[in-house]
Formats: sequence, C-alpha cells, structure tokens
Amino acid sequence: MSDYRRILVPYDFSDHARAALVVAIDLAGRLASDVHLLHVVQPPSFVYETGSHAGAALPPLFDISEVCDGALQSLAEVAGAVNGFPGKVEPRVAESASIAGAVQEAAEKLDADLIVMGTHGRTGLGHVFLGSVAERTLRDAPCPVLAVPLREEGDD
Repeated sequence: MSDYRRILVPYDFSDHARAALVVAIDLAGRLASDVHLLHVVQPPSFVYETGSHAGAALPPLFDISEVCDGALQSLAEVAGAVNGFPGKVEPRVAESASIAGAVQEAAEKLDADLIVMGTHGRTGLGHVFLGSVAERTLRDAPCPVLAVPLREEGDD
C-alpha cells in the first residue's frame, strides 16, 4: 500500500466538500497523514463597457486579496473545528480561473500523495454545461484522486 502522508482536500464550503473532509480526516487519522485544505478563489470576469468608452474594461467591484484573506480565515476556522485529529490540518488559498488547474498545481507543489474531493454528481445537461471539476482533476492530477459523493441520510 502506498504511503499517503499528504492529503489534499479541495474545499468550497459546500456539503459535498464537508463530506470529503470527513473521509480525508478519517483516512489521515488511520495513516498518520497531514491534511491540506485548499480553497480556490476565481477572479471575476471583466465586464466591458459600451458607449463612449467602448472596449474599456471595468475594474472588479471588490478587492480579490480581501476575498482570499477572508477565505483563508474561514478555512482556518474549519481546520480548527476538526476534533480529535492528531495530525496537521493546513489551510491554503489559491487564486485561479481554473479550479481543477489550481488543485493540480497545489498537489504538485505539496507533493500530495492523495486528493480527496467531494463530487456533486451532476449528470446530463448539468454536467455538459457546468463541467466537472472532479472529472478534470481525475484526468490531470499528479496523484490518486478519491471522489466522495454526498450521501443523504437514509442512503445505503
């Protein structure tokens, strides 16, 4: 069995991500591993003004560094709320237009041994239009990926 010493968990504060974190913490506890939480902040697309200033890009209405700082603080709270786990839970934030690309890059930088991520399980048109971060991560990741579906109470 491979050594899974560094587990990366992409975390978007959804129920799906929380389910993946529970699995990652359980695995990390059994394997004496560290968990690295990653939140990816996507910069806003620019809006182009029409009229007399046609073609001029309008600046974002907020400071992206403040968003990143807030996300890091929220991740630190999530990490601090993990009870009874003897290892480290390290929060980190990345800014990228591509969530899957940012996950891949973080996995490479951390030399991650495993990525544990939630999946929304979209199918059909939802999958076609929205794509799948989990699918792209599975395709391009430098290490194994464990996709964790959200289980509703009563699901067996």
